[in-house]
Amino acid sequence: MSGVRARVIYLAHSFAVGGAEDMVLNLVRHLPPEFERGVVCIDQPGPIGEEIRKTGVVFRALGLRPGLRRPADLLRLQQALHELQPTIVHTFLLTASLYGRFAALLARVPIVIGSEVNIYERKQPLHRLAERWLMRHTDAVVASAGSVRDFYIDQISADPAKVPVIYNAVDWAQLDTSKGRQEMRAELGVPLDAPAAGIIARLTEQKAHKVLFEAMASVPELSTLHLIAVGDGDLRDDLRSRVQRLGLAGRVHFAGARRDLGNILGAVDMFVMPSLWEGLPLSLVLAMGAGLPVIASRVAGIPEVVTDGETGLLVTPGDVSQLASALVRLATDQALRRRLSQAARAAVLPKFGVDGYVASTTALYDRLLSDKQIA
Repeated sequence: MSGVRARVIYLAHSFAVGGAEDMVLNLVRHLPPEFERGVVCIDQPGPIGEEIRKTGVVFRALGLRPGLRRPADLLRLQQALHELQPTIVHTFLLTASLYGRFAALLARVPIVIGSEVNIYERKQPLHRLAERWLMRHTDAVVASAGSVRDFYIDQISADPAKVPVIYNAVDWAQLDTSKGRQEMRAELGVPLDAPAAGIIARLTEQKAHKVLFEAMASVPELSTLHLIAVGDGDLRDDLRSRVQRLGLAGRVHFAGARRDLGNILGAVDMFVMPSLWEGLPLSLVLAMGAGLPVIASRVAGIPEVVTDGETGLLVTPGDVSQLASALVRLATDQALRRRLSQAARAAVLPKFGVDGYVASTTALYDRLLSDKQIA
């Protein structure tokens, strides 16, 4: 980069607790010093936004909600980017990748990068049309997995050369613990001698908590299994009511959104990710790095991480019976749990660390800067 310190602005709608938000936090913390970093939050900062703010980088929370009914918010977002004068704008998640890229183009940002972290089958026709236009004027859209890339290219007829894959990564420091297994279980109300599974995911339709609860209630072999559910979201009240109706109130423990994930993972015997659609869920990768046997849906990027029967168990998304059978297998077969956990840890530790993710992202920035002769 010939000694130039390029300014990178990361842009997302909000920074609640989630995988994509953690990616921004990782980049802010670990991007090489030749890049000047800043973050723009379109709406409210959220918990991870506050963590980003504490790093000392430029951070703006704009309180905007751009959309067809609020065109002035798009212009305010454009003005914010114009004031910050970034060399690169890198957007995360749907709202920012749509309106954020548009605002960046209006602000004449030299390099505009989007991201695609999930397989979004439900994009409306107008959204897909807008994505096609944006893709023609965007320098790159980073896909979180090969399957995500393939679907996105097909969905909006994107130029494959503009859609690199950079696998999501985790900061293994998240596995550090401040509480032991016994203390953590006591805090959450989980008996020390009971088998326990964990799920770390937003309480949304996508993550299929309903399917998991139904699986737990469907067979007598799982009558002693407890579940620690970490996360928050729109379905919070509905899921609590469903637990009551299924007779699982004493065995499903809602822990809310938390950042002490090492404590949580140290308190469970297995990890479950029954998503209906996905990209590459970081909580799953983190659980594998913690040496937990995992059960996950055979969807999107998950089979790129989990090899069925070798590093975990894969099930058909939405299939209650398959999920229940997989839970029974892990709950009753200690040797299987041990074999899968060892293989899972060995598979993810060298591949999904932050250093590799940051290096790949930096290489993309350097290539685009060179291509545009921004020296």
